[in-house]
Amino acid sequence: MSTVIDGTEQVPSIHESTVEMYRHVRERGIDNVFDRYKAQQPQCSFGIQGICCQLCSHGPCRITPKAPAGICGAGPDMIAARNLLRLAVHGASAYSHHLEETAKTLKATAEGKTPFKIQNEAKLREVADVLGLGDNGSVEELAVGVSNAVISELRKSADEPLALVELFAPESRLKVWRSLGILPGGVHSEVRDALVKTMSNVNSDPVDLLLTALRVGIATGYMGLVATITLQDILFGAPQIVESQADLGVIDPAYVNIVAHGHLPFVGTAVLAALDNEEFNQLAKAAGAAGIRVYGSMCTGQELLQRSGTSAKGFAGQTGNWLNQEFLVATGAVDLMMLDLNCTIPGLKDVAARFHTRLVPVNKMVRLPGIPAGRDYEPETVGQLARELLEEAIEAFKERSGDIHIPPHRARIVAGAGVESILGALGGSLEPLLEAIKSGQIRGIAAVVGCTTCRDVHDRPSVTIAKELIANDVLVISAGCSSSAMATEALMDPATADIAGPGLAAVCKSLGIPPVLNFGSCVDIGRIGVAVSAIAAALGVDPSALPVAASAPEYLEQKAVADGLFAVAFGLLLHLSPAPPVAGAPLVAEILTGEVEKLTGGKVAIETDPIQAAELILKHLEGKRAGLGLTTNLEKEMA
Repeated sequence: MSTVIDGTEQVPSIHESTVEMYRHVRERGIDNVFDRYKAQQPQCSFGIQGICCQLCSHGPCRITPKAPAGICGAGPDMIAARNLLRLAVHGASAYSHHLEETAKTLKATAEGKTPFKIQNEAKLREVADVLGLGDNGSVEELAVGVSNAVISELRKSADEPLALVELFAPESRLKVWRSLGILPGGVHSEVRDALVKTMSNVNSDPVDLLLTALRVGIATGYMGLVATITLQDILFGAPQIVESQADLGVIDPAYVNIVAHGHLPFVGTAVLAALDNEEFNQLAKAAGAAGIRVYGSMCTGQELLQRSGTSAKGFAGQTGNWLNQEFLVATGAVDLMMLDLNCTIPGLKDVAARFHTRLVPVNKMVRLPGIPAGRDYEPETVGQLARELLEEAIEAFKERSGDIHIPPHRARIVAGAGVESILGALGGSLEPLLEAIKSGQIRGIAAVVGCTTCRDVHDRPSVTIAKELIANDVLVISAGCSSSAMATEALMDPATADIAGPGLAAVCKSLGIPPVLNFGSCVDIGRIGVAVSAIAAALGVDPSALPVAASAPEYLEQKAVADGLFAVAFGLLLHLSPAPPVAGAPLVAEILTGEVEKLTGGKVAIETDPIQAAELILKHLEGKRAGLGLTTNLEKEMA
């Protein structure tokens, strides 16, 4: 945060709208995430390096030249590896919660107990057939069978390999994972065993702990990610190319405004379905509003956005990522926020207390002090819950104080990318994309994904890396909070193709697509893995051989750690920033940034400067192109 305004104020965000709201809340004396970050500086160097242990009452222990081991004898590598594995376990747990909720919803829908309808019968029959259930039963029978099979997979023992991994992973990856002994079993069992390993004085081998972390990452990738998106596609339909808008300026104060915030799409989808009943819009108009609108925040918004062309007619746009949530409420125009798993920060309640906004947890995992529980999502009662939320939002609208401040900024966004929609845009075959890669029009593909943090100017690293890559003819795909960052900066507008390199720009203009493709929410990172697998299969190579890389330029929390470990296990280069908490553990750092490549083909590259990060990704892509015998036009000219 180095740019100075009026000699004193540091700009906390790359987005004009967020900067405007930051000024707005400071003028009113409202605490906010950026100021709290500054108040925490300097932060504990031992925690940053990963060499602090708090697992037993002897501690906390920290590693120093004077004390090179903890009281029990644990060295820095053991402590850092154990801490990293615990982070991955947290991420796997959250994703498995999402998957189980999805499976329960699919089953209840098949039994006629929800307001939802199964939208993608073709995918249901395809998945049922792959799982050995056949494809000739009724939709309802197959949906129940698939749901039961997925829940059974979650609860397998750790020594029973996951069928979904063996069925959907490339055979070349399975061979690698079997040889390393990291083919996972049931996620619940893997989580249990990993937690046992990370107790005090159970497992002191950092190499085994890191291999276990990769194992947890694979379980997350195929259960928490791929299985979840597959079931959600069966329920709500596969993402389709849609046009919408992004940034805080999408909020219209004339309407009753409801925000779907979090990661799970079920309550938001039910609210949008309930809006088909004109009764609620009439009630809103009777209260003095123009109608009712639903907006997205974080990944729940991305989930609603990518299907808004069909089932979400009342969806009005994506407001931003997790660092925007306090400023979103501070506009004074949000009447109700539905808080789903996860990333509802404690500070949100304090901001809402200054306004009329109703905060409503809609997931049993989410609780805020002083806010009554009891409106948690259950598939069988979500229809009634949606109606209650609409009624409450209308009542909240009547309580507005008039202190409304909405930045005027908004951007056009094209979303809904996925294997099915990409194939549709390409005429049913990946061949045009493969030819563009082979010819050098597209030098490679980079997945710039994940969270955002206060450690740099908000969203600057993600946006900067994306701009550098597309300027060098790299197709960027994004999911999670970074998708909101790029949407807000208009990188998901096809008109932005003009800032791409000549090869990528030509491809984008011929297809009418933006240079950064929106793959959706953080769980849709699994969609990226499916796409990479499809490209690898079409070229007849292992994913590790492709000119593909992943970047998490502002990774934040535990789910991102599990995602990142999946990428490394999958054979991809993973650029990370900030540095994960392993810098004080030389063996762990060496394994993650170098030695693991000999085992899985993937590795971690740590670079905090976004320009330098883009350069190392470009160098990696060119190396992979050379390995496949591909040459860019520029290389031909230089030869």
